[in-house]
Amino acid sequence: MSDTIIKSTNLTKVYPPDIWALDNCNIDIIREKFISIIGPSGCGKTTFLKIVAGLEDYQEGDVSFEGQQILKTTDWKRSVIFQDVRLFPWMTAKENVYFSLENKGTSKDEIKRISNKWMKMFGIDEFADKYPSEISEGQKQMTATARVLALDPPVVLCDEPFSSLDWNTRNMLQRALLKYWDEKKKTVVFVTHDIEEAVFLSQEVLCMSARPGKIIETVKIDLPRKRWEVNRTSPKLLKYASSISDILEEELKKGRQLEKKDGY
Repeated sequence: MSDTIIKSTNLTKVYPPDIWALDNCNIDIIREKFISIIGPSGCGKTTFLKIVAGLEDYQEGDVSFEGQQILKTTDWKRSVIFQDVRLFPWMTAKENVYFSLENKGTSKDEIKRISNKWMKMFGIDEFADKYPSEISEGQKQMTATARVLALDPPVVLCDEPFSSLDWNTRNMLQRALLKYWDEKKKTVVFVTHDIEEAVFLSQEVLCMSARPGKIIETVKIDLPRKRWEVNRTSPKLLKYASSISDILEEELKKGRQLEKKDGY
């Protein structure tokens, strides 16, 4: 079995009329790693994630999962936690968690056992019978995160899932994701604009260029695997964050110039 679980080679994505999101983007995601991708707005971070998830097609190059080409089709083995929470409004919080497992073909007894475990972990049991319109944004994201982790996918794809949450909820969900990754030995690919978040969560931070996106540098983070035990204001963590900030400074300037130019 190869150490590489996701691989993109010369991946190119162009949106009409002529907006280049990715250009010859080469990324190797190693099995069981926690990887963050960071870069200027519009640099193609989310585009790459959506291609890996099977939600977007691409024009050139190749992207594969477990050695098989990824086509525009979704698979629970590459599940996504989105920033904009996507719960079914006609289902309760509990039913939303149940749904992913039902769709996977899990037995009824296992659905109840697994769902109850995750709902208890996130405190969802307190609002399990309420509909999305009746709960807070933080509670919605807890439910969406529990729904994905209950599937136990080999790869968890995260598109800035915690960026709009209050600090306490964000911290709780970050630590829950870290513990899931540590205990289950899964692969996590986490897109974020937050440098501190990227350093705190990740073993490696992939820095992307301004659009069209490609990897300009990989920063390896030498911090304990049990990140929830790490002081977020430790000098070592802050040094990594400062280094990444320096790397991205020129790219951020380029990104802002591109945004002004064509409004993308």
